[in-house]
Amino acid sequence: KLFDFIASRPNLFDLLVHSLCPVIYGQELVKAGILLGLVGGVSMDQRRGDIHVLMVGDPGLGKSQLLRSASALSTRGVFVCGNTASGSGLTVTMTKDKVAAWWLMDVGNGRVVLEAGALVLSDGGVCCIDEFDKMGKEKQVLLEAMEQQTV
Repeated sequence: KLFDFIASRPNLFDLLVHSLCPVIYGQELVKAGILLGLVGGVSMDQRRGDIHVLMVGDPGLGKSQLLRSASALSTRGVFVCGNTASGSGLTVTMTKDKVAAWWLMDVGNGRVVLEAGALVLSDGGVCCIDEFDKMGKEKQVLLEAMEQQTV
């Protein structure tokens, strides 16, 4: 019944726009752009089309909260802060693990395991990168991922 009620609303898009991060008042155009970026795209070989959204604005507008909401809405959403992200952290991460298995490598006096980074975890979903302007060489890692859709 709830879905029928929502579907019968005359301004369904407005309802969805206002439902995205409701703690931020206003910003309807920004919210609409994020929403269209989440659900839009064309089918290309059974995959979602290339959609990249760049959000630029003054400090204090709630860009970080909007990005967190967008990543929470996506089934495979990942939120990363650009000023603390490394190029390797976006693709693959090395962490110490105490469980011995065949995929572990000996590095120094401990064992480490390779874990998927933010771009790999968000494959087929959304990777929201906050503070993109504060990233250094890590932007180069994103070029191939955004253009070729490969990591």
